[in-house]
Amino acid sequence: MEELSTVFPNTTIPERSNGTGVGAYLLPKKETMATLVLLSAFISLFGMVGNGIVIWFLSFKIKRNKCTVYILNLAVADFLYLVSNFVISIVMFCITQAVYLSQINSDNIGRLEIVSKFGFNAGIYLLTAISMERCLSVLHPIWYHYHRPKHQSAIVSALLWALSCLVTGLEYFICKGIENAEPGTESCTAVYIFTSTLYLLIILLMVLSSLTLVIRVQRISVYCHSPRLYIAVVISVVVFLISVVPMRLLGLLPYFKVVSKQFLTMYFYLITEVCSSINCAANPFIYFFVASLKQSRCTVSLQEALQRLFRDEAETSG
Repeated sequence: MEELSTVFPNTTIPERSNGTGVGAYLLPKKETMATLVLLSAFISLFGMVGNGIVIWFLSFKIKRNKCTVYILNLAVADFLYLVSNFVISIVMFCITQAVYLSQINSDNIGRLEIVSKFGFNAGIYLLTAISMERCLSVLHPIWYHYHRPKHQSAIVSALLWALSCLVTGLEYFICKGIENAEPGTESCTAVYIFTSTLYLLIILLMVLSSLTLVIRVQRISVYCHSPRLYIAVVISVVVFLISVVPMRLLGLLPYFKVVSKQFLTMYFYLITEVCSSINCAANPFIYFFVASLKQSRCTVSLQEALQRLFRDEAETSG
């Protein structure tokens, strides 16, 4: 298992003879680790297919509107994360099986981790923007439909990609990953205060906007606007809050000395990646599920589901 510390230089892994760990550091057994990385790879593969289909249809088959610009960017962000995570998971599985990979080194894996973090951050920011836009559309419908800037979706998406680039750069090129940053290090304290505050703000905005949508969704249907798109957004936010937020918040605790740094074990890393994969892979299947609700036909294609879901947006935007 000592190869892992070479391929993943940001992960502190002491040597083991029995595969169970010493003290508070816990390295998964070979079988457990292989299972977790294969699960992460399997979820990532399904998510890549789903998000790839969404990207294809929103790029070439479905007319653009205010919301689909965000959805397309979200699908691209999730796809970036899933591709990177899939490759990293396969590499880790090969290492657990003692398979030598001549073309893989710590620099290549480091680049993949940067792409992974970049896509994941962008996805979080874009999902926040989507939930807030849906919230604005029900709280201020007149402004949203008649006074909202025409290119707001594209401009906001570009700014959020830039924010993701900034945050990822700060974390990797200044702090070089949380594992290498000693608690209280001057060069990283400001970075992690900024990123932690931003993360908590995002969670707060998601929760408030989603609660608003849940409260108003019945009123939306009363005014003859289909609530399907709003339901899809709320479900996506709930999946994020359940699958990602707990592990990501726990990951911040060692840096601020709430718990020992030994809390960051390989188990924690692998489970976090599985949860993140679930979050990024779920959205296409949420769109399909919500768009298929209350349909008389037993089967419906993904293209028809997406057209139905986002046609609702086009109609309510008119």
